[in-house]
Amino acid sequence: MDRAHGRSHERRHLVASTDLTSYLAWPGLTQVFRLERTWREQGADHQARHYGITSLSPARADPAARPASRSLDHREPRPHCHKDVAFGEDASLVHLGQGPTVLALLRDAALNALHQAGVRQVAARLRLHAQHLEQAVTLVVNPPPTHA
Repeated sequence: MDRAHGRSHERRHLVASTDLTSYLAWPGLTQVFRLERTWREQGADHQARHYGITSLSPARADPAARPASRSLDHREPRPHCHKDVAFGEDASLVHLGQGPTVLALLRDAALNALHQAGVRQVAARLRLHAQHLEQAVTLVVNPPPTHA
């Protein structure tokens, strides 16, 4: 069980198998899996079933050897962490067409501009730019020189 993203008591059931790999012509495929999730959100019960493939061997990705809940030891890659925390990327309601790709590119461009300007506290700088739009525009129009 897990409590995250506003959900209470999310349960996950993970089943993995090597039995089907001989039927699929996928380079590097070693396992197929099914992840079933149930959770309660805003008073309603929800269920989801996901299927996938992995190149991880059963020894490295054995569902019986690890709990089906998310581990606190898990760390997302730093750029995604910035995009999720500072921009709320995982909570985005844009899911159709090229919208998600365009927004991801805009978020990446904003992060790159901030990093080139020497900003390390991204969330704080985004809050500052939200209050002082002229500083954000100046950062885009007159970017700091890059050191090659």
